[in-house]
Amino acid sequence: MRDMEWHSLTTQLHDLPVVYTLISLTLFSLAMALRVFRWQVLFLGEGIPFHRLLLIQNAGIGLNSLSPVRVVGEAAQFVMLTLKYSVKREVAVATLGIQRVLDFVIGGLLLSVGLIFVPALQDFTLYILASIAMAILSLAAVAVVIWSKGIPVLNRVPLLVSTAGSLRHLMCAKPQLASAVGLTLGYWLLLGLSAWVLAYGMGIEISVLVATLLIVGTMGFVGLIPSLPASVGTFEFVVYQLLKAFEVGPAEALGFGLVVHAMIFIPPIVIAVVVFGSWPFKRRTT
Repeated sequence: MRDMEWHSLTTQLHDLPVVYTLISLTLFSLAMALRVFRWQVLFLGEGIPFHRLLLIQNAGIGLNSLSPVRVVGEAAQFVMLTLKYSVKREVAVATLGIQRVLDFVIGGLLLSVGLIFVPALQDFTLYILASIAMAILSLAAVAVVIWSKGIPVLNRVPLLVSTAGSLRHLMCAKPQLASAVGLTLGYWLLLGLSAWVLAYGMGIEISVLVATLLIVGTMGFVGLIPSLPASVGTFEFVVYQLLKAFEVGPAEALGFGLVVHAMIFIPPIVIAVVVFGSWPFKRRTT
């Protein structure tokens, strides 16, 4: 970022279009609602209210944002589900795991499409191939867990064996699983549309497809690489490098990265502070 014109960046942020920002935030909120609804669909027979899952999911996302290790949020979500809402441990693990797998798989597919149809992404071929490999590995991990009952070492872990049963139950629920796949795709496309609206308002000329791939690629990268709390610096660096490939100016690229970063990370962090500020939890009565 040596060629950054800091005055231009200041001007870019000062002239942030309010209307486009609000539309972008609305689309982002709808995307998050789709993500929560996806999780609710995966809870077969569990009547957890939507608004409760909204808090649990965003609290976990916010905690992950603050932690250099990106699985702390899932651990917290597991604790909240099992202790506060009496969800079976194997069901909690299965739904949390399937969510991650769906994000890896749909993200990998979208990046594959981008690699084929967006020439500027050729410079990021290795990263995209790594994302595809991660998607394949995540699917393989699900298969290993499902078959864990027949594997001598793994069948000695009670939680793993019971989780395998929950995963098999999910695999047999074809309509719910298909809905979850569709909701995952819708979630990423809405996030991309949200980013595109903001980019358009800031005078950055990229397509909806490019905006979607930008979000998928950046979120995937910062979700796997240890970094400072809230991925400060890392998020902006990835967005900056990706937008440079599409000939976006340094000030515009960094300004866009800062605004998108704030929009994606601040709401879940606030929710995490509020939710975990209410500890200790009381177990739900049945």
